[in-house]
Amino acid sequence: MIPFFYIKLPQKLFCLLVFLSIFNLNGLAQDDPMKDQKRIFFPYPMHKNWQVSIGVVTTTMSQEVTEELRYRVPAIDLHVLKKLGKQWLLDARLNSQAFQNQVTLGPHWNKKLGEHLSMGLGNELGFWIGFMNLAGYKTKGMGWSNTPSISFGYRFEKGSLLTVRAESLMSLGKDTYAGTTRISRENKVFNGSAYSVFFEQPFFSDKSVTLGFRAIYTNFLWQTWALFENYERNLFYPQVIIGVIL
Repeated sequence: MIPFFYIKLPQKLFCLLVFLSIFNLNGLAQDDPMKDQKRIFFPYPMHKNWQVSIGVVTTTMSQEVTEELRYRVPAIDLHVLKKLGKQWLLDARLNSQAFQNQVTLGPHWNKKLGEHLSMGLGNELGFWIGFMNLAGYKTKGMGWSNTPSISFGYRFEKGSLLTVRAESLMSLGKDTYAGTTRISRENKVFNGSAYSVFFEQPFFSDKSVTLGFRAIYTNFLWQTWALFENYERNLFYPQVIIGVIL
């Protein structure tokens, strides 16, 4: 092996340029434009170990279920992501209205497809429970759900993130009670589907904001458990999601 100080100057310069090129390429590979971009729905491999969002979800009930009333049901929305690996994460979410609540948990796999495009596959197991006491009339309900999904994301130049998602809504069983009387109804395993659009971008300080719309088509929505509705056809429930990514 020839000592470095015996190598001629042009060769030294060549070796130095090769070394700097390799170093620079490694640096470029690590210089991911999404490294410091906060997101909660955008399908992309995580850099941080945790990501948290807090906000609200508002669902408009179908008039065919509520009859003459048409009301919106707001809920606190707590969303937490935990990095599991290079392309894997765990998605945990809580929707709470005090008298009825739902928690979901499941893995997501995200893949970068290009400079601006990415995709993700996920599956979330959910459990909901509700209690109501109106004029001394007590009702309660609980049930399980499963929601596989596929998402595609597009990153704009100025840090804005657009995500579209399609979900299959599955019911794994439910129990409802009117007083002490158990009310059961046969449910399809595949209840319907949901289609969402999410827009995320930097907001203030080091926070980001999420604005989303979710179109739900289902013959059973867990938030309508207390109405004991008997519709077998899919109904439309629009949902608005607003959140701040901490």
